Amino acid sequence: MMIDSKKVKEIVANYLPDFINELEKLTNIDSGNGDAEGTDAVAKIVGARLEALGASVEYRNNPRATHTIVRFTGKGSLRLLLIAHVDTVFEKGEAQKRPFRVDENLFAYGPGVGDDKATVVQTIYSMQTLKDLNYDNFKEIILYYNGEEEGGSSTAEEIVAELAQQVDMCIIMDTARPNWGIVTQRKGSANYEIQVEGIAGHHGNASQISANAIMELGNQISLLYKMASPLSDDPGSLTMEKLKEKGIQDHGQFIPENTINVGVIGSSNQKINSIPKDAFAKINVRCFSVAEQQRLDQEIKDLPNKTVVPGTRVTVTGGIKTGPMEKTPQAQILVDMFKKIVKREYNADVVEWIAGGLTDGNRAAKYVPTIDALGVENYDEHTDHESVDLKTAVPRTVALVCFILELTGKWPEIK
Repeated sequence: MMIDSKKVKEIVANYLPDFINELEKLTNIDSGNGDAEGTDAVAKIVGARLEALGASVEYRNNPRATHTIVRFTGKGSLRLLLIAHVDTVFEKGEAQKRPFRVDENLFAYGPGVGDDKATVVQTIYSMQTLKDLNYDNFKEIILYYNGEEEGGSSTAEEIVAELAQQVDMCIIMDTARPNWGIVTQRKGSANYEIQVEGIAGHHGNASQISANAIMELGNQISLLYKMASPLSDDPGSLTMEKLKEKGIQDHGQFIPENTINVGVIGSSNQKINSIPKDAFAKINVRCFSVAEQQRLDQEIKDLPNKTVVPGTRVTVTGGIKTGPMEKTPQAQILVDMFKKIVKREYNADVVEWIAGGLTDGNRAAKYVPTIDALGVENYDEHTDHESVDLKTAVPRTVALVCFILELTGKWPEIK
């Protein structure tokens, strides 16, 4: 289909003053993670705006938050899910201490201004633009506004799983990376606990009839280290500052394929001359691919067969918690399409980022092709100087609208 991008740009640009006013309104409402009242207030404003555009709106509440599901129905065939979030990491009262402001460089500041309220507003004006274009060549566009993204919840996980199975593809409308950066891969996560049972005894007189649980735990940790991807010989050479000195932009390309973190260890033993009868370790494992995640899962669960300290017994519990957001061949089609749009409309190159952190993109990717971080560009999220570059609001929104137009217009040929 032919996309009238000039018309899209005009519509979106004309809305920028309204965009900023609406962002101010949402930013000045405290909606920290776990703030049921605040997330409900933001959710109701967002829901009312989209309902006025013709959407059906459903609110799902739990004691900590309001979750909002918005549905637009059309006459086409593509079913699309967009996910953003209305909660922030800030405590109640932060908005009063640091209210919304815009500086001379069109950077906006305030609690949650970039993560994720600017992008929430972006989704509203994207749908407003489609409405102004009288465009309905889609079967359904679902927008889910997570009320507990920053802390995670079973409610949110269940909603993402439910909605992702109702659509053909998903776009995560979270904070974008600088200079047209998007996220195309995210690591999945698995948690394990290793318990070691030994035989207690006095170190001087009873070593021969004892079994040191901590020594065996050390063996287990050594095996875990060998399972993980090799790390740099000089970690300091990969800091953002050092890479910048070398003229290298860090977009996650140095993150190892898999990492294993032994984050907590312990034992009930408190005496240096006592042989410990027990020890434990808590472990987090992250991988970029499903195959690697499954391989490591099996290796870790096989650790009880690899003890070296006679008399000790090892038990492993836990497993895969969240799968990775892989760049599948289907996801690659989405990435390539978005890149072409940005190049065509703004003569800019999209940089693909990879990330070790989790978002709702990990959960959606279990069911449908997913790309992440198509929101407005922001900086220093989760800090008291978090900001959003409002100069990116129009181009990022234009690119998103053109992306939706092209996706829906070419579906199901690109299926």
